[in-house]
Amino acid sequence: MADFGYVFISPHAVTQFQRRIAPLSRDAAVQVIQEGIQLATNVRRLPDGLTWRVRTRRPFPFEFRAFVVFDLERGHFVVTTITRGDGSVTRKRRRRAKQSRTQANESSDNQETNNHER
Repeated sequence: MADFGYVFISPHAVTQFQRRIAPLSRDAAVQVIQEGIQLATNVRRLPDGLTWRVRTRRPFPFEFRAFVVFDLERGHFVVTTITRGDGSVTRKRRRRAKQSRTQANESSDNQETNNHER
């Protein structure tokens, strides 16, 4: 579980949640984001050393990734943006597309080889 203490949810993050994840009211979106961050077990510091990626997973009602940074002026963490949490779907699509291209290239290479043999 992530323990960021108090986390401010930026208006941009709420808007992105409403557009990308679920069209909830502002208050409901803030509550869902806060709950998701509190319950998340997949938390990773990004290479920049300042940003944390918090990924929610099922059975939580919504899958999303929240990007959290510590704001020195405010003195607490801030959720800056929200993205969809279905990265595995994107990876599967890329893998399938790559396999399709590879198979197409192999079949065209075989046809060229057969034409040269004649």
